[in-house]
Amino acid sequence: MYIHLTISMKNMHVIKRYLNEFIAKYTILFFIIIILIVIFAGTVAFYNLEWWSFFNSLYFTSVTMSTIGYGDMAPATYAGKTVAMFYGFMGAPLFIWFTGLVFQSKLKKMLQTSIHAYHKEAKEAEKMALEMERANKRQNKKIKEIEEEVKEEEENK
Repeated sequence: MYIHLTISMKNMHVIKRYLNEFIAKYTILFFIIIILIVIFAGTVAFYNLEWWSFFNSLYFTSVTMSTIGYGDMAPATYAGKTVAMFYGFMGAPLFIWFTGLVFQSKLKKMLQTSIHAYHKEAKEAEKMALEMERANKRQNKKIKEIEEEVKEEEENK
């Protein structure tokens, strides 16, 4: 029994690691799916509770989640008002969080591109420095040869 529990815990660790990697890789897609599910659930709720058209229900849910709130529509039933409060407290932060993730992703890509360009330039600069160092060594070697020739000529005079 103990061995089986240990194996199960190892499997859970592998599953957790896989899910974390999957969510990290597809974070924006994951949140798009969650937001679509939440919008669809709200649309269906307002469609059934307030007897609005599907489009009006979708419109109200989207306007509420995005914190725009035009005020042209409002739920009339207590159940509709309760769902609207839920969407106000839950939907708006979810929408704002998603917007932050999109901008964070774009910023991360920009930074990675900048860092890659910086490293490329640094490697090129390092390469140029090595070439200059080699050229300086060659010049110093030639200078020493010329100095030795001059010394030999002075000694021969």
